[in-house]
Amino acid sequence: MFALPQWQRVQLSWEEADDADEDAEQVVRALSLAAPARLLDVPCGTGRIARRLQVLGHDVVGVDVSDRFLEVARSTGVPVIRADMRISVVRPSSFDAAFCLWGSFGYFDEEGNRRQAEAVVDALVPGGRLLIDTLVADTLLPGFVPDAEWSVGDVDVREHRRFDDDRKRVETTWTFTSGDEVAMQRTSVRIYALEELTDLLASCGCVSFQAYDGELAPFAETSDRLWLVATKG
Repeated sequence: MFALPQWQRVQLSWEEADDADEDAEQVVRALSLAAPARLLDVPCGTGRIARRLQVLGHDVVGVDVSDRFLEVARSTGVPVIRADMRISVVRPSSFDAAFCLWGSFGYFDEEGNRRQAEAVVDALVPGGRLLIDTLVADTLLPGFVPDAEWSVGDVDVREHRRFDDDRKRVETTWTFTSGDEVAMQRTSVRIYALEELTDLLASCGCVSFQAYDGELAPFAETSDRLWLVATKG
């Protein structure tokens, strides 16, 4: 999906559409960071959060597989590595914290998701913290909404979603419209329950967890998103 030109246009437009400064400051609060901390941003996309964390005094390395996004990140001075998130590409125990934002966990199969978790936990020092921002079954499914429409820049986006109960995945058909240009893409994302996600991370070496919502209030049944902070043993 992320190689689709229309999706990349949406991603690049978010730089102006969202308050990235506030997002970066929220990452600092969630991870209780004191500068200079060594941070791993995976996947980093265009580096929009990483470069703001650099301004705040942190040393940040980004990992992503999209050449277009990495080109943008490099142009702003963010050190980046082109790599699959399921592969360990940095020295073990070399980062104080890591973060995975914007629902970027769960795109692989069960083994692939485990490998993604193992790779990022392996990069952390003992006591290092991992932040995962995602949707979870606990709060997504009770009020599941199958359709959504929104716009970023000059692209109108329509989502049609269904939940596969057997595979515990949300299957989404995306339609991108810009003028007369229309493109479609399908994605499949594993939706974990909070307990499933903490169990997975525990099996990868994490020993404690703090669950927040998207505003860093305690996670509750009314929360739109989960911001989960896991600490490596």
